[in-house]
Amino acid sequence: MTGLDIHTLGIIGLAVGIAIALSFSLMSLVLRGMAALHVWAAAFWLLTFAGLAQGYDENGSFLSAIVGSVLIALANAAMLIGIAMHLGHPLRWRWPALVIALFLLIQVGFMAWPPSQPLESAVFGLKSIFWDGWMVLYLLRAPRELRAGSLFTALVFVIDALFYVARGLVSLHPEIESPELASLLTTSNYLFGILCTFLLSTGFTLMLSQRLVHDLRVAANVDGLTGLLNRTALLKAAAPVLQANREHTHAVLLFDLDHFKAINDRWGHAGGDAVLQHFTRTLRDGGIPARALLSRYGGEEFLLLAPCTSANVAVTLAESLRTQVERSPAHYAGEPIMFTTSVGVATGAGIDIQRLIDTADAALYHAKRTGRDRVEAMVSDPTVGERVSAAAPAASALT
Repeated sequence: MTGLDIHTLGIIGLAVGIAIALSFSLMSLVLRGMAALHVWAAAFWLLTFAGLAQGYDENGSFLSAIVGSVLIALANAAMLIGIAMHLGHPLRWRWPALVIALFLLIQVGFMAWPPSQPLESAVFGLKSIFWDGWMVLYLLRAPRELRAGSLFTALVFVIDALFYVARGLVSLHPEIESPELASLLTTSNYLFGILCTFLLSTGFTLMLSQRLVHDLRVAANVDGLTGLLNRTALLKAAAPVLQANREHTHAVLLFDLDHFKAINDRWGHAGGDAVLQHFTRTLRDGGIPARALLSRYGGEEFLLLAPCTSANVAVTLAESLRTQVERSPAHYAGEPIMFTTSVGVATGAGIDIQRLIDTADAALYHAKRTGRDRVEAMVSDPTVGERVSAAAPAASALT
């Protein structure tokens, strides 16, 4: 390869780096909530500036040996931290900073005491392999919904590590001093650098796409205020549970916050939201069954599906939760907000979720009509096709 070829490859690599860094920067302006995207955009700019510093002078000057090496290390650290943030495993800057400092000391030592070309090449390869391995370890911990993009990106880092392993083995060959082989190694570095940068941008883009799809799915199924399933998601999740256990008795507990409009009128909607969030925490911490499905059914109504639960156990649970709510005020603007809940309980076997909910709704209506802050239970009987009162009021069955 001639000097012009190397120069051309350097210009192409610089153009590719600028294009990728610019595209990630523009995406970060649109997707402001994705913190990892901002970090990856910075990483690609650092790689581009590193290539510019090293390509400007390849004779081991301060600009190429120190500045270029530090920029590459910073870019690797930024990629690593972006991956950790994206996958929900935050990593402090302290550890990457210590690695960067160590690599900088090695580079300063090489400037003071220039090593042989094979040794310098081997050390550079080991640094790259170290970063690659660190990032692969994080990517392999990706949750299932983000696994495809993470595995693709991990494969890119594995290929990068294998490239430097192969390059290190070649550099140990006695013919390394030949101009032809040295030129070939330089050319391969440029070509592989361009390819690897492109593949990494593809991998990160795939990871971002998977995150967006996952977040959209969550937003479609989860209530934004409480973090619970919404009505649509609850009905979808409940159907197969009931179908798989048709011979068992299932229970639905339907909660309604008493006089919630009065809370909103006095404390405003922010105070009402605080009550809803506190109520959610109370239910979650109230000893509900592990297999139970909890949802915000609508407004101030909440629904708990307890699979394979008898009527007596369901009533006991409902009364326990009602009592905990009564004794646990929400807090807003430094003041307590006392509130209560009425509960309608429906139990039955061999019926669909909507019929259980309708029965629980009837029981809830009876609880509200007869004084609120109480539990009312009904049994949905598929053999007669009507609702049969089981306990009125249900709370009295506990005494």
